[in-house]
Amino acid sequence: MFSNAPQFILSRHWSDTPDGIELRFWLVLDQQHHCWTVAGQSSVCFVAENQLTQWRLLWKRLGLEVAVSDKRFTALMGDWVLPVYTDSYQGQRRWTRSGRDVGLKVWEDDINPADRYLMERFLFGSLCFDNNQPRPATSEPALRVLSLDIETSWYTPGETPELYSVALAGAGYQQVFVVESDVRRHDENVSVVWCADIQSCLEATVAAIQSYDPDCLIGWNVIDFDLRILQQHCDGVGLEFAIGRHNTVPRWRRHSEKNDRYFIDVEGRMVVDGPGAFRSAAWFFEDFSLETVSQSLLKRGKKIEHHDDRVGEIERMYREDIDAFAQYNLEDAQLVLELFETAGLWHFLIQRSHLTGLPVDRAGGSSAAFNTVYMPRLHRAGYIASSVGEQTLRLASPGGYVMDSIPGLYQDVLVLDFKSLYPSIIRTFLIDPLGLQEGLKAAEQDTVPGFIDARFHRDRHILPALIDTLWQARDQAKAEKNAPLSQAIKIIMNSFYGVLGSHLCRFFDPRLASSITMRGHEILQQTRVFIEQSGQRVIYGDTDSVFVHAKDIADPKALGQQLAVALNQWWTEEIQRRFLLDSHLEIEFETHYQQFVMPTIRGTEKGSKKRYAGWIEENGQHRLVFKGLEAVRSDWTPMAKSFQTGLYERIFRGENYIKYIQDTVAKLKAGELDGQLIYRRRLRRQVEQYEKQLPPQVQAALLKRQHNPQWYGRTIEYVKTVSGWQPIPYVSAALDYDHYQDKQLAPIADAILHFLGTNFNEVTREQLSLF
Repeated sequence: MFSNAPQFILSRHWSDTPDGIELRFWLVLDQQHHCWTVAGQSSVCFVAENQLTQWRLLWKRLGLEVAVSDKRFTALMGDWVLPVYTDSYQGQRRWTRSGRDVGLKVWEDDINPADRYLMERFLFGSLCFDNNQPRPATSEPALRVLSLDIETSWYTPGETPELYSVALAGAGYQQVFVVESDVRRHDENVSVVWCADIQSCLEATVAAIQSYDPDCLIGWNVIDFDLRILQQHCDGVGLEFAIGRHNTVPRWRRHSEKNDRYFIDVEGRMVVDGPGAFRSAAWFFEDFSLETVSQSLLKRGKKIEHHDDRVGEIERMYREDIDAFAQYNLEDAQLVLELFETAGLWHFLIQRSHLTGLPVDRAGGSSAAFNTVYMPRLHRAGYIASSVGEQTLRLASPGGYVMDSIPGLYQDVLVLDFKSLYPSIIRTFLIDPLGLQEGLKAAEQDTVPGFIDARFHRDRHILPALIDTLWQARDQAKAEKNAPLSQAIKIIMNSFYGVLGSHLCRFFDPRLASSITMRGHEILQQTRVFIEQSGQRVIYGDTDSVFVHAKDIADPKALGQQLAVALNQWWTEEIQRRFLLDSHLEIEFETHYQQFVMPTIRGTEKGSKKRYAGWIEENGQHRLVFKGLEAVRSDWTPMAKSFQTGLYERIFRGENYIKYIQDTVAKLKAGELDGQLIYRRRLRRQVEQYEKQLPPQVQAALLKRQHNPQWYGRTIEYVKTVSGWQPIPYVSAALDYDHYQDKQLAPIADAILHFLGTNFNEVTREQLSLF
């Protein structure tokens, strides 16, 4: 077990025992797993030194034995604190709650002992053993993965639906367990196990999981739906849901009392939910339904017809077409398995674990990642972290700087982009929680000024070096064309600013976040001045980018490169002159738009923000780029998206756009575009919860409920008819073509025709007279 070869940390667990806290770390090496146990541990937190007398009285009253160290630390808010060791984590949680109830201070009591053991030793992702002592390492394990999906009757929150089947899919393994006493003929290509009742299905599922013995269970909403419902059914029949290694049952914790979301802890296995994993890796889709993501990445989706009434179709297949039902259930499990591979999620999650110490199955976790990498370094500097909510400053930190745009239809627009602006500001201006506290009490010449009266110590800081290490690692990953690692590092670096500006982070301080964003404002504004003094015109800027109109320039790309070189040199000299600091700012020439549209805010002459379109040539091929316009927004119809793309492409190519507009209107009025007139929106809450305002999607949903009382969906498809908004498939009136012309086509056309000296009404006037 104590191998000097790198072993990946699959999962971490802790238990209180009579002999202290037992830590268990499941490790995998060469597809072999084992449990490394560390016994006799204590849990540590910190109390205020000036309250030690009150704490001792409380411990005595509770009959607790704790050990107080005489090694003093300083809390970031200034308190002198002492470490306190308890042989029971649950015991520690009880006495800290009791102390807080009477106004006593305690810090870092929310870090469980297994996480702290790894964190304080910098054991992130993998480890090896040197003379039986764990040491940091890296590895790329080949994980054994099992995808799970269940089918049930209609799910109503607060109730346990009837279980119909469970599908499992892994490498070379597929199985569907169907609750059905009548063994019917079925497709031999689908491995179906017939179960006489729900208990038999549950027993078969648990046995199959134990037999396959996965390192990781995955699925789509697998924790809060599939596994939670299986747990409820096991509880209902008195069966242990023993899906962990050593036939252990999972431990469940609710996220909060306000919702029904859960954490699950499965011994020796990870449980990774698909949507959370994709969001962690910064994937973006119109929505995160399995159908949408699968169609986007795999070009196929669920094996089901009648998508609008999916629950009804599942019920029908279960009763009438068991082959189709089993294939549908199995395909859902298979889709998730393939999505993880296609998107490279395993590489990303493993690399992220090595960089941050976060478990692979931890979704999101920006604050947790920051805590894990920052706190052990903070402790070595003699400080401990604040508690969430301890910082009482509530000054607003501004977001990224967005310039007022100069609207127009342009030729040759250059985009210059600061590479990872916020992380580079942290590196350059030494922005750091520890550096702030040290800087506020240091001599001015030993500090770097920030904003909102912040000052950062020139020598005592942690975060700039962390960012520098990550930056170098990302450059190395890029050189090695390791895209998952490069992406993981980028996401981590960019998340650190958000963490410092979040009230939910223990390191929150508005002076930190403002010293980043307000410095960004200054940098963008001064960059604009530099460019315009060089004779070029800046027409827009957003957070870390400036858009330059290269008017009458023979070689715009050469100008873009020249501007980037000149700006980098100027910023190097300027930061050295003003602050005596080395600049880590790096601006790059990113894009050359041969043609570019910056629209106005609808109904005004003022330029819009975060909305534009451009025409790029790459390797002899042209492509359109839309930002914030209708073509990339999910709340516009397919017709509108297609129309905007076709219109802009014709204008940029110099083709007959007037005929295109007129032909589109003619096709609309002739009913040829009816299939493209469907709106699709997701309801933010249950339809019954809408009371005062009833937007179109809610009106359509209410009408759909009247037609189908069993429908409780959250996504609604609907159209505008002459009788109002009507849901698919319950459309009884003629489509309101005037609505689609006035509200979908006209605004899109006028946004660009405005710069061509015409408008939608003028272009279509002759056509309109025909209808």
